[in-house]
Amino acid sequence: MAGSEGNPVRVMMRYVRWIGFVACSLAGLGYLLAGAFNMAGLMIALAVLSWINIRRKRDDAQDPQAPHR
Repeated sequence: MAGSEGNPVRVMMRYVRWIGFVACSLAGLGYLLAGAFNMAGLMIALAVLSWINIRRKRDDAQDPQAPHR
């Protein structure tokens, strides 16, 4: 989609997705070191979902034939 890079909401959401990924990853490692394995698993699962979302959005932006949601 031409011109989507300048949309401030899309740019902000790109940063929000990365901040969520980093925060969940660090929280998962912190809980793992503290011995709270249930919370560590939850945070690592959220980090994986964030990574999948980042990759999906990146693939959507690179593929001009992809259906827009």
